[in-house]
Amino acid sequence: MQGFRLTARLRRTALALGLGLSAATASAQTFCVFDVLGTQGSFYSAMREYWTAARPWSTATLELKPYLSEEQAVQDFQSGACDMVSTTGIRARDYNLFTTSIEAIGAVTSDSQMKTVIEALARPDAAKYMTVNSVEVAGILPLGGVYMFLNDRAINSIDKIKGKRIAVLAHDLVQLRMADRLGFQPRAADIDSFAAMFNKGEADIVVAPALAYMPMQLFQGVGNRGLVLKMPIAYLSLQVLMHADKFPAGFGQKSRAYFAGQFDTLMKPVRAAEQEILYFLPAPDGEYDHYQAFLREARLGMTEEGIYDKRMMTILKKIRCKERPDRAECTDGKE
Repeated sequence: MQGFRLTARLRRTALALGLGLSAATASAQTFCVFDVLGTQGSFYSAMREYWTAARPWSTATLELKPYLSEEQAVQDFQSGACDMVSTTGIRARDYNLFTTSIEAIGAVTSDSQMKTVIEALARPDAAKYMTVNSVEVAGILPLGGVYMFLNDRAINSIDKIKGKRIAVLAHDLVQLRMADRLGFQPRAADIDSFAAMFNKGEADIVVAPALAYMPMQLFQGVGNRGLVLKMPIAYLSLQVLMHADKFPAGFGQKSRAYFAGQFDTLMKPVRAAEQEILYFLPAPDGEYDHYQAFLREARLGMTEEGIYDKRMMTILKKIRCKERPDRAECTDGKE
């Protein structure tokens, strides 16, 4: 009889432990982290620190899962295998056009402007724009400016750029439209092949952030004859998305505020990467304004097409004009 009671007690204990483990598993959220360098990358490292910071916000436990393939990470988020995912603004467009429109061509022209917009989107009064179809933007991280890498510095004006071959991501509607509007000859590529296409001379131009310069060996394509145009044509972001129903109320707001507070820290590897670019040269005299006018024309057209969110375009114009009220666009009534 005593043995029976002991066995029954053990069974109850085992059952309680099993239920406890099930509850623990159920309360764990999978955070699928995309970083081209995997667990050795700076953004995966940033997410580790985020994991530590987020622990007091909820009884749930974040489990980080590294991804080298952004496409796979987003697919797993879409299927529900990931409760949270970090992905570039390019792929986040399908979830929130408002937040991803900060990457519009020529819409952000400096690091300080990017910091201002990320801080603005982290405020509680912007929360109503952060959730679309139960997917919430839980953070925006800066990836820095996007630059034109050229294999020949003789391509030094808007007129000379027209007709040149450019490697574009086939899944990015913005790049395809940009190539069309700016008169490039687009060469379809993906994240794994666009750099090789440029480095092998199969494309004259590639558009990329400074962070890609060393890892993707873009210096090979630039060579001694080319240059990187020191004029950002857009600013990229990494956006953290989450299935809102998998997290407690208020988690997303705390998360956005956390990432906004990390802006300067997150920009350190970006600025270090820009320092590594050998031929990082400004546009020739008189060409800067031509480039800006051309980029704006393309942005206005794509906004009318619905590729960019008009509300965000208005916000970004206000930020640009606050920094430089002498800009001609500040009095023309557009955007």
